[in-house]
Amino acid sequence: MASPNAHERSVIRHRAEASPALNLQLGIAMMLDIPAHKVLQDDLTVHASPWERAIAVESLADSLPHEAGLYMFVWCPAIQLTMADESRRSFHQVLYIGQAGGAAQRGNTLRNRFKDYKKHLRGNPERLWTEEPPTTRADRLTYYLALRPLEFWFATVEDGSKIQNLENRLINLYNPPLNNRSRPRLRARLSSTPQPALRERS
Repeated sequence: MASPNAHERSVIRHRAEASPALNLQLGIAMMLDIPAHKVLQDDLTVHASPWERAIAVESLADSLPHEAGLYMFVWCPAIQLTMADESRRSFHQVLYIGQAGGAAQRGNTLRNRFKDYKKHLRGNPERLWTEEPPTTRADRLTYYLALRPLEFWFATVEDGSKIQNLENRLINLYNPPLNNRSRPRLRARLSSTPQPALRERS
């Protein structure tokens, strides 16, 4: 039997404790807006290459394209459900969506952009149980990109002028928990206990 890795050791070590949580908030209106989904899909088909995905490890950078594009860090828990047609469906959660080579990053590439995240991939999963979630973007990336299995999804985009708009729309749809910019405005959850309204993050 293979020795447990750092992530597995943390889960085993804290199995009897309350589980840390990932704060997820999906905008119902955005998820139900089928016409907007269709236009976004069409625009991605026209302007972006088909999405590729790879395990998010530090050595991945050397195999990524020197081209502009869009990317996501996606957490993919191992559980899979077998469907009646014998296909398998798995759960995944988009943690972060970004861009390389758009209006704010002219000349940048997916390869170079990924290199900026290598330090965050070295995060210690033990922190999920022993520390409170941090508030700064950099610390939150290091904290949550320790989740495994973690994948890096990417698509190249030849026309850099299209990247910012596509990224904004993807963020507005998926509302990734590690993004600050372009997240949707969401109202407070209905509850018997009054809660403060959620503010748009910038």
